Amino acid sequence: MKRLHIKRPCDRQTAFTLVELLVVIAIIGVLVALLLPAVQAAREAARRVQCANNLKQIGLGLLNYEDVKKSFPPGRYKPAGITEKNMLSWSVWHLPYIEQGNVFNLIDLSVPLTSPPNNIPNLKGPANTIISTYLCPSTGRRQLYRGADNRIDGLPSDKANNGLACMDYMGIPGPDPDVLNTTTGEIYGNDSSTNLKNFQRGVLLKLNSDVFCLYPNEVCSSAVVKFKEITDGSTYTIIVGESSGKGAEEELRPDPEENKYLTKQMSGAWASGRNISAIDLDPLNGDPSAINPPDKWHFSKEEFFSDHPGGVQTLRCDGSVHFMADDTHRDVYFALCSRDGGELIPSE
Repeated sequence: MKRLHIKRPCDRQTAFTLVELLVVIAIIGVLVALLLPAVQAAREAARRVQCANNLKQIGLGLLNYEDVKKSFPPGRYKPAGITEKNMLSWSVWHLPYIEQGNVFNLIDLSVPLTSPPNNIPNLKGPANTIISTYLCPSTGRRQLYRGADNRIDGLPSDKANNGLACMDYMGIPGPDPDVLNTTTGEIYGNDSSTNLKNFQRGVLLKLNSDVFCLYPNEVCSSAVVKFKEITDGSTYTIIVGESSGKGAEEELRPDPEENKYLTKQMSGAWASGRNISAIDLDPLNGDPSAINPPDKWHFSKEEFFSDHPGGVQTLRCDGSVHFMADDTHRDVYFALCSRDGGELIPSE
């Protein structure tokens, strides 16, 4: 009996049609578009936490300094032998208290920061050293002469300043003396007093003699503030605030294209005594807010500034870190900058 042989058709290979492929690509694109902001937000949240940790480390160092020296460090200090232009910042004296004593020990206080051995062309000098604790990982906007490696770079004049390492945090000597304290009805600078501390109501102060400290052999230092002098409460007094992206200070001019005219102050360098700034942008006078003002204002005035969405982080005198939103009222941020202004600050 013959068997029947049934011919089976060959298995056919199936494939996506062009339409199906386009639909799949479109779905993937939508999913990526939905997930990307969440991924970016998660990354920024991590960067913001790291920034807060930096400020906490700085705060711990300042409190340890105060415990040892019985005062916070001077905001500015000019050793004998250098000009006022080359005075040192509070963040120099602070180094041994954040485990950077090896960098501090290499600084030669008898020569300017811009000279060897402090600043040398191979970037091996102490003033060239990048201090990770002094940098915010979210920083994106940088002043024209601050390089991607976070050093002063490309200055067409004052080339000796090229190579100085930068910092994204700034010491606060208080509100500008001419700013009105709306609680007391008086300006913060007390013109009737001979006590220079009454002109600077913050914690990390400018030189006592400031512009009068002109002689090379003269030693000049800021008045120092003791913890007990912070009568507004340590939790309600800012000692350091975010002021990111700083490099070489610019002069504020009406034409944005001219705003890159330099005043030759290296306010962005961590070792420079210019790394403090009284907060003076006052909306009562028609200024923008001192919190995240337009770039041209920031790089000339050095106010509170960051690339965190919605505000800036601040370090208080008790070592705590607080986020200050862009819409914070001027009375609040000026009150937080003063150590003894007697203002009433609403609960945060």
